[in-house]
Amino acid sequence: MLAAVIADFFKYKLLRSIIVLACWSQIDRVKFLRQLSKQGLSATISCNPDILESIHLLQGVLYFTEENNLLLDRVKPEHFSHNYKWMVVGDEMPNTLHHVRYDVDVVLLKTQPMTPKYTEDDTDYPTFNETLYIEDIMVHPRDGASEHAWAYWTKYSGLKVTHDRERTLRRRNFRNYPVRIAAPISNYSPKTYKGSFIDYMADTTMHDAGIRCGYTASELIIEALNATKVVQVTTTWLQKTNVSEAHTSMFMLLLTAQTELAAGALRPTYERISILDYITPIWLFSVGFTYLAERDSSSNMYIQPFDSSVWWSCLVIGFTLALAQRITASNSEEKAEAFMSVLATWLQQDANAVPTGIAGRWTFSVMSICSMLVHAYYTSAIVSALMSSGRGGPNTLKELGDSNYEIKSEYQDFMNSHFFNVTTKWYDMEYLKKKKSIKPSNVYLDIEHGVEKIKRGTLAYHAEYHQLYSHYKTFSDVELCKIKKIDTIPEKMSWVTAPHRGQFTDVMRSTGMWIHEIGLARRLILRTSVQPPRCRAAMLAERVTFTDIVPLLGVSISAGFLSMILLVLEIFCAKWKRSNKKNKGLRSHSSSPVPEDNMEEFPSITYTN
Repeated sequence: MLAAVIADFFKYKLLRSIIVLACWSQIDRVKFLRQLSKQGLSATISCNPDILESIHLLQGVLYFTEENNLLLDRVKPEHFSHNYKWMVVGDEMPNTLHHVRYDVDVVLLKTQPMTPKYTEDDTDYPTFNETLYIEDIMVHPRDGASEHAWAYWTKYSGLKVTHDRERTLRRRNFRNYPVRIAAPISNYSPKTYKGSFIDYMADTTMHDAGIRCGYTASELIIEALNATKVVQVTTTWLQKTNVSEAHTSMFMLLLTAQTELAAGALRPTYERISILDYITPIWLFSVGFTYLAERDSSSNMYIQPFDSSVWWSCLVIGFTLALAQRITASNSEEKAEAFMSVLATWLQQDANAVPTGIAGRWTFSVMSICSMLVHAYYTSAIVSALMSSGRGGPNTLKELGDSNYEIKSEYQDFMNSHFFNVTTKWYDMEYLKKKKSIKPSNVYLDIEHGVEKIKRGTLAYHAEYHQLYSHYKTFSDVELCKIKKIDTIPEKMSWVTAPHRGQFTDVMRSTGMWIHEIGLARRLILRTSVQPPRCRAAMLAERVTFTDIVPLLGVSISAGFLSMILLVLEIFCAKWKRSNKKNKGLRSHSSSPVPEDNMEEFPSITYTN
């Protein structure tokens, strides 16, 4: 029965092969392996814990308690991690488990005292109607290990997990355990900012948005895990040349596992993936060259303000209104000039005459309103096309190398190491370096001075775009309209990082995903983001799309049909008025007949000379 319990547990953990740490004789090993094989489980029995060194994937480990547990004491700390699924068979929890990692996945299978562990005779086991209980071992880094109910096993029901949800919630409660955050000091200085470094990180009006965003995301994770925050201030981000000065670099604190989280959000790179763990994505930003581009001549520019769908929409509207104008016209002249009247109104020219009928006047009003909207769209599209087509300047790194722009860069670790100090694999970047004779000694420029040279129109400044947005307030509207950008790093997601294979990595990663699911991460990014100001001239000339013209199309057609309805009502009203007038005339004729001529009733008239 013991072999069946062990096999059901490891199959529940999706494992078919395990390692048994036991110093048994060869006969006992063969007997126990035979029992596991009958349950469909393969195993390797070893008395040396170093066998776990060669395992890099998910692995099951079985251990039988001993009096002194010397074999368990020889297991390295990294083997008590989430990648190793442990089952300890015994009636008491070994003292060694009080000092292992927080993320250890270990259960305790309790058996009766004096229960044989590897005899082949099933009669020596407890009777089949008995229940074996499996306890979850929760190891807190400060409070030690504790036992909790998790599952039970019987012959007829097999393994029944009863408290798996409670097991997950226990590991998401750090019980106010201190979690350390490495925060680069960056641009903070007590001389320039009145307040502490913590106040600076919480101030959304200051720069260093990447650090503040990563720091706040780390705070959210720590708060969700019921832990306490400890900030370790570092002087640099990624410096790793001097290991003895590990306290000065955020990267070195993570590399040596002196901190659990980093405030500075980092992009995944090939070198970092093997030495850091990425907890949660938190930041989108671009890096590249920013410069002012002069406008080219637009004498030979082809302007296409509308696409085909918009022109077809205008044709449908014009046909509908022309048909409505012709039907609702009250005389032949208006009927003949219906199409020209629509065209003249659309072109905002003087129409021939305002129709006299109610339906005709309604149609004319609809045409006038529609013409204003179409004219506004048309004018806006032309201005937009002029502005987008009339801006000149390089669009690629190779074209930038052939241009007259000077090249400078903001000094940041990833710019220093990935673009200008080392040879990259990107041909266009190497072409730019060669053409501009870029040397690391003179390529870096402070961001304030870089912005000033950008405004002069002679410099292409390499920096994170988000860092530049706050300086755009000094730009004029003309300069804002001339800003162009060339990406060197596409928009990639940056992550809050942690030590590689740290004991809190998995629980922090799941908590970080939960923060994204409930929308806190999105709120954080929107609150931290600094949006660049828009060119005010461009705001007056938005691009026209088919969706913009659809409401105009629908309203115009509806108004045209309403013209038909008004025409019908107008006809019925006219007929009703004529019928009423005719009836009144008949009634007056019957009541007052015209008298017959009677010459005798009139006195004779005598004419005298």
